[in-house]
Amino acid sequence: MSTRAFALIIGIDHYKSGNVWNLHSCAEDARLIRSWLTNDLNVPEDQICMLLDSQATKHNIEDRFMSHLTNNRHIEKGDAILVYFAGHGSIVPAPKGWFQPDAVKRTGHAEVLCTYDYEMKAPHGRIAGISDRSLRAMLSELSQVKGDNITLILDACFSPGREPESRGSTRWTPTTKITPDDLYRCLWPGARGQPYDRPHGFLTSQKSHICLAACGNGSQAVEGKNGGRLTHQLLELVSNLSLHRISYTDLLERLQQGMPSTQQPICHGFRRDRILFDAVPFTTDAHFLHVARNDYDERLKVEAGLIHGLVEGSELSLHLHNYRCSRNPILSTVIVEELHPTWCFARTLQPKVSLPKTCWARVTRWSHRRPFRVNLKATLTSFIRTWRFKRTFNAEGGSASRSGLNIMRVRKAAQADISLTLGRHTVTVERHDDIIATNNRRIVKIERRTGDEVLADAARFHLHLHRHNSLAPFKDLVSMELYRLHPEHWTTMGGNLLHNGKAIIPYEQGAIFSISLYNKSDTDLWPYLAYMDPNCYGITMLYQPDPMASSPPLPKKGHLEIGSGKPGSEALSFTLPDHEHLDSGFLKLFLSPNPIAMAIIEQGPSLAWTSSVEMESVPASPVDANSEKGSRKWDTALASVVFLRQHSG
Repeated sequence: MSTRAFALIIGIDHYKSGNVWNLHSCAEDARLIRSWLTNDLNVPEDQICMLLDSQATKHNIEDRFMSHLTNNRHIEKGDAILVYFAGHGSIVPAPKGWFQPDAVKRTGHAEVLCTYDYEMKAPHGRIAGISDRSLRAMLSELSQVKGDNITLILDACFSPGREPESRGSTRWTPTTKITPDDLYRCLWPGARGQPYDRPHGFLTSQKSHICLAACGNGSQAVEGKNGGRLTHQLLELVSNLSLHRISYTDLLERLQQGMPSTQQPICHGFRRDRILFDAVPFTTDAHFLHVARNDYDERLKVEAGLIHGLVEGSELSLHLHNYRCSRNPILSTVIVEELHPTWCFARTLQPKVSLPKTCWARVTRWSHRRPFRVNLKATLTSFIRTWRFKRTFNAEGGSASRSGLNIMRVRKAAQADISLTLGRHTVTVERHDDIIATNNRRIVKIERRTGDEVLADAARFHLHLHRHNSLAPFKDLVSMELYRLHPEHWTTMGGNLLHNGKAIIPYEQGAIFSISLYNKSDTDLWPYLAYMDPNCYGITMLYQPDPMASSPPLPKKGHLEIGSGKPGSEALSFTLPDHEHLDSGFLKLFLSPNPIAMAIIEQGPSLAWTSSVEMESVPASPVDANSEKGSRKWDTALASVVFLRQHSG
């Protein structure tokens, strides 16, 4: 799941002017910051703009600041925004009238970030970099349109107080040729005419953003073999902290403890006590399951059971929390030993490990008896890739994969669930499973994903697609119907589109649909509806009822409309790509007598259907070992939906 965060990252080692000495690790620091964002915080690469060395001219930085941040229509108000700069800082004598009269002394110096073309000649003087006054105005404008969740990180210094011992290791340079008039000519247009009464440069507290700087005035920002001290210490800290509970104030204290007294980081901003990036990357992960320890027998109750696909012997890892992008080491490994429809008992494999009263679990091995079978096809151009991929498996035996399922490589396609052909940028999948091959395209091409990723998603997809209760307690008692809605009135148009578990629908762009569930049984039910897209092996929950609701949403002898337009239930829509004439998927309904956390089965990408309903964490309930003993009142229903593009003429 990608993170709603955007970044402008700048790293400058080599300067165009011979008057500015070069640095050694700013560009690498910038790359490491980008890697942290993409690998640890799940920020998509297209949400990061990085400018290195000659790319980081004054004009280019300002231009990308506007295009990538301020005017970026993809950034919503409140999204996390990071501006990172590693390079030289300096000071320039301020021109007359630079500061607001009577607020501070009328003369002084302005702090500047030294861009790649710093001190170079321009048509009307010299390039004076980006001043503190300019950046303050730029960030203020950004804050007005995108919110104040803005973090500025500066691994540079501006007035080291004394001549640095080694110029090549200090991120400060003296200014030799720039005049006060140059500073004014380079001022950001939005800063002209605005009062400027803050004498502390970049380290002035603002409402628009939070600034984390390598050091205060009179101190040096130093770089060594590990890069800039601030960046190195920051990246080392964030890899070892549970960031979902760390504020900027907390982070600063830890940074200061890990850095020498000669260089102490500084953090300024009116909202320093908020969680890092206002907690935007640290959303709850629905793949974690709530776990409670019983006082009387020390057994662990896990909020997942038969309906989720667990079996006796399934393994789960235990963790302290369920937040994404925040360090969450494994506390212990547990194995399922007693199953119920919607929950189970598990025992730890490390009995001497002390566990908290409550924690969270994630499935690491499903332990199903029948392995998922894959046949690998090699072409002349894919021989090497296929040979490397084959080493993951034993030809005759199963192996655990990142899917958590046993996967077996078989030699013949007739024995396999799928066949894979690995291209340079595309994985071709041929499906041999009857349910999928009969109702969907037999061969699909999946782009920009590795063979390992496709195989893992396919294995889990098959597990959830085929899972059912052999006792079928609600067979012929619960039915599912699909209707098209009027685009304006949201009233049903025509009859039920599902016939014998399949709907073939002429595609019309913008068409909306609703689903009606009818319960003829004597049991109140909690329904959970998923859309399963076999073209990309995505699983998306369309409907998940509020677990805190006062009564089950699908009452006995009653019905439920999904996508009716009522609050919390948006209509469902489907988009057929322009180049496709056919697309299809499955509607999978799970029925439970109790509220459950069903989002554990979700996997992306699958954006075809939409729903606004979200699932909250299901609270732990008191364990009654006899409450569901012998009960198997859970069930599933499956329907195939096919959209066909009608040929004009």
